[in-house]
Amino acid sequence: MKFLFAAVPQWYPVSPYLAGGLLAGQLKAHGFSADTYDFNVEFFNDILTKDYALECLSKARSFNAADVVCEAEYSDDINEKRIKTAQLRQKIIDDYFKFDNGKCDSVIEELEYSVRVLKDKELFYDPEKLFRAKDVINSALDIASLPFAPSRIMLDNFIANGIMTYDFKDVDYQCKHDDMNMFLPYFEKKLGTLDLSSYDYIGLSITDLSQLVPGLTLARLLKKYTNAKIGIGGNYIFKVEGDMKKIPEIFSEYCDYLSIGDGETSVVELAEYISGKRDIADVHSLVYRDENGTVCTNERAPLLNLEKVAFPDFDTYDFSKYFSPETVIPVQLGKGCYWGKCSFCDFYTGQQKFDIKSVMRAVDEVEYLAKKYGAKHFTFVDEAVPPKIYNEIAKEIIKRGIEIYYYSFARLEKGFTPEVLENLYASGARFFMWGYEAESERIMKLINKGIDLSYRKKILADARDAGLWNLCTFLLCYPTETAEELQSTIDVIYDHELVNTCTPSNFALKKNAILKDNASSVGITDFAENGELHISYKYHALTQTMEEVKKKRNSFEKKYLEDTADRLWAHTFTESDFLLMYLAKYGRDYVKNYRLKYKRK
Repeated sequence: MKFLFAAVPQWYPVSPYLAGGLLAGQLKAHGFSADTYDFNVEFFNDILTKDYALECLSKARSFNAADVVCEAEYSDDINEKRIKTAQLRQKIIDDYFKFDNGKCDSVIEELEYSVRVLKDKELFYDPEKLFRAKDVINSALDIASLPFAPSRIMLDNFIANGIMTYDFKDVDYQCKHDDMNMFLPYFEKKLGTLDLSSYDYIGLSITDLSQLVPGLTLARLLKKYTNAKIGIGGNYIFKVEGDMKKIPEIFSEYCDYLSIGDGETSVVELAEYISGKRDIADVHSLVYRDENGTVCTNERAPLLNLEKVAFPDFDTYDFSKYFSPETVIPVQLGKGCYWGKCSFCDFYTGQQKFDIKSVMRAVDEVEYLAKKYGAKHFTFVDEAVPPKIYNEIAKEIIKRGIEIYYYSFARLEKGFTPEVLENLYASGARFFMWGYEAESERIMKLINKGIDLSYRKKILADARDAGLWNLCTFLLCYPTETAEELQSTIDVIYDHELVNTCTPSNFALKKNAILKDNASSVGITDFAENGELHISYKYHALTQTMEEVKKKRNSFEKKYLEDTADRLWAHTFTESDFLLMYLAKYGRDYVKNYRLKYKRK
């Protein structure tokens, strides 16, 4: 009886997933055998090579949109999308070579050295080499995307073909046809090199929309070519559970089970079922099709006792494969958000109500993982931890003399006093991702952030004075936001003394957000499905369209990136681990004051 938990593309390939290690640890603690495998990091290692780039260039040069013809086996709708895709791909390829001017040759020559820069301790900590290497790698991924355009793979995202929708029929087509899916030929080749015959169950985690096409592509191949039961879980699956259950092909072609919500309890029960010790109806949080073809949804798992959850097990991850010179270990201190009322948010979806480990249990876990894996860098992957509890954790880390560096999300609560922030820094905290969102008091009331706005800038200043770096997240273009209100937020973003890194997002109406049930209160006149497997709605608002929102965000972002091009991580969505390593090695002032000589692209 053996389980495998596999991570799927696309996710930033810098550190191991928590989900696989967490579930493997649970099973091992209950006497079962479990391994982990990171298809995501394998994927990036395999495609970021000179040979792969040359192969993609060859495919791009030989592509001819005229070769795509209507075929009887496809519907008129799919045929139309195939032709539009081919025409757009031709334009993207033609434009690439028209403006290339030999750039791709230099990218290919530098590629494998650039990958080494990200993994080598000495090379990585030279910012000139690091930022050049990142640009080379991103350019190589542009080359890798050409044969599959307009789909695009990046280190920090996968943008699926926008001509196709997120209705299942379109997703299903992409999963089965390599003319629109770069992952299909890759996985078919990769699975031929792996022996998965010893596994009774293979579980995949799909956390975000960027993993939907690659995740389902892999699931379908595993179900087709292995004898293992295939399960799919992850936060994304919870968000689209209702739609997934209406699609018969999900259970006939893609998986045997959907695991809904937190899996620490249900995975052990599932192992007991597969080994013949439990009835399938008694496995909590499981969705499956019974022998009559009926889709069954089992009762949700009871609340976890976080004190009894096993420590994560990362034993079968190969840390040398990650695009980082040092391993950043993920730890979860608790579940859910203690506020959980922000109108736009859907992070809480799929999780139990807020609960947190005791201080001793949380620090025991960190200390255990630090010793077992020789790790000094950690990320606490919690939506929010109350400042009082963070302070107690910090003091216990200091008391035990645990030498680590870490970062996490946090709310701008006035409980983050100068004393608390100083304790956090002394315990190894190097930055927090603060949810600033917007400067306007009116917008913040609509968002329902639940914080005292008069304290926000003081907390950021106190964090700065304690030696901490401030990474602030912003939500731009919330419905009814005026140009003046947006500008007031942008002014805060440009205050580099308080905001060291910005992470801007534009407003999206999420299917599971609180705002969905009161959308008219912010001038949203109507909304509709954006594809049955999409996590956001298409909407119309009185003040601005979805397209206008994206245009405003993109316009701001373009200018901001130009204005801060010589700074280290003035803007980032995904490079938090890199930022942590630099802050741990060099300190806040070095990172803040360094100006790149290399001209970023």
